[in-house]
Amino acid sequence: MFLEPIDFAAMYKEHKATTDFKGKTSSDWDEKSADMAASVINSPYVDDFISRMNISGDEVVLDIGCGPGTLAIPLAKRVKEVIAIDFSAQMLEELKAYAAREGVTNIKTYHIGWEDDWSRLPQIDIVVASRSMEVSDVDAALSKMSAHARKRCYLTYKVGGSFVDMSILDYIGKKVKTKPDYWYIPILLYSQGYLPRVDYIETGRGSVRSNTEDEFVESLIWSVHELSEEQKLKAREYYREVIIGQKRPPRAVNWAFIGWETSV
Repeated sequence: MFLEPIDFAAMYKEHKATTDFKGKTSSDWDEKSADMAASVINSPYVDDFISRMNISGDEVVLDIGCGPGTLAIPLAKRVKEVIAIDFSAQMLEELKAYAAREGVTNIKTYHIGWEDDWSRLPQIDIVVASRSMEVSDVDAALSKMSAHARKRCYLTYKVGGSFVDMSILDYIGKKVKTKPDYWYIPILLYSQGYLPRVDYIETGRGSVRSNTEDEFVESLIWSVHELSEEQKLKAREYYREVIIGQKRPPRAVNWAFIGWETSV
């Protein structure tokens, strides 16, 4: 194979280790859970994701990094059972509350993450990882997904190396080292012997919230971890001059939707 001389798995790990967009801790997501539950449930993204899946209705689906049930609850209404895992305990509580409101009873939750032992999980037909692939070793994560899926896997990964519109970061003078882009994933899957299919989902909204000036600054800080006082002032200026003045909201986010068959 012509790709063999290039160690893309090592390239990803090196790139991931140097990026300024570091993964969040379970505590970070615990604190974010209520806000996230309110913002992502019933979003068009869910229909876009599920419409690209090949499901017959009798499958057991594993949802990795399930969050507040964004995908797990709608999927549970269409399949036999959903196994929902997340390393944030509070996210699982939000999921349980959402399931109760929807009258959904065919979901089992496990408080575990990517790095934990999955051996106690039941047999899985389909594995999904929706916007939850911020791992240090993506090659190992992909192998773990494939090993647990009897039929197929689906994931989404951010297109572009920044969670924030680069024009915003340039304006406020925030220099960042971008994160690994999605193209690592189909290359690594191909190297593992799979034939991944790639599609794209546009969310229609920016990764930085901008309903108010304060929310915009806080959302920027969440994404890039910290801003200097001067950068915060520039962010407020950007909000007033560009988002409000020019009526130009943050650029919409695109997600690469990647699927592959594990049964051959």
